[in-house]
Order: sequence, then C-alpha cells, then structure tokens
Amino acid sequence: MLSFQRNRAMSAALQRLLLICCLLWCSGIMLAQSVQQYHIDISLPKGGHLSGICLIRMDSVTGDGAMSVVNEFGIKAYDAVYSGKKHSVKLKNMMPVLNKWYVRRVIAKDMSVLFNPNRKLPGRRVLLRKDDGSLLLSNKRFKITYSLRPITANVTE
Repeated sequence: MLSFQRNRAMSAALQRLLLICCLLWCSGIMLAQSVQQYHIDISLPKGGHLSGICLIRMDSVTGDGAMSVVNEFGIKAYDAVYSGKKHSVKLKNMMPVLNKWYVRRVIAKDMSVLFNPNRKLPGRRVLLRKDDGSLLLSNKRFKITYSLRPITANVTE
C-alpha cells in the first residue's frame, strides 16, 4: 500500500515536471518567432489587383518562416512556407484564380525575397525599403508590384 501511494506521488510530480518543461519549451519557441503584419497590395499588368492583410512569421533560430495573405473579405489568397536551409518557398492553399503552375512559380520566387531581403535578389526584381518600414517589390519581367505597409496599432481613448 505504501509503495502504491509513493508511485502515485512520484507520478503526479513527474506530470508536473513534464508540464513545466513543455511550457518552458513552448515559451522559448514563441520568443524565437517574430510576427509582422502588413497591408498588402498586389498590382498585375492587365489591371488585376489584390489587396488585404499579410502576416509574416519568422523563426530567428532556424530561419524558417510562414506567410498568409488574406483579402478584405477574409478569403485566403495563399499561404507560403519558407525553408531557411533551401532558401525556397512552397505555396499552399492558393485561390483557384492563382492556382496555375506558372503563377505559383512567379509568386513563390517573389515571396522568397520578402522572407530574406538581405540576400541577392533573383533576376529582374527590385526591392525598395522605405523609412516607415514599408516595402515595395517590383518584378520587372512580369510587371507585378507588391506593396507592403506595416500595420500600426493606433490606440485612442
């Protein structure tokens, strides 16, 4: 009987220790990730236009990242997952209008610039950074312009 109570007490202590370890690990992961919020405007050459909100999450430890673009109505345009090791972007959950192999390839290449703006730019792309934190990415070959302005929290009381 005494050994059963001792095992039960040790089991409860191990569960608490495991819970504390999990919480510390998760808080470390959350601290290593930074989330940036932007207003995004994508202008296409034949009058096409997409605007909405862009969330970019980067992991400072591994260099990996994720992006989600949602229009004003809450419809997801696409998700992008960046691999820091390969310096490549995989697009997920594309809108049916954008879900063409040639469109996916161009958008993925353009988005790789946003995930790692300090590396050499792929051909025919220009990235302008403004003092207010906004970014302007131009794809000269396909005449696509990505304009990202940071979302600032305006607190008024």
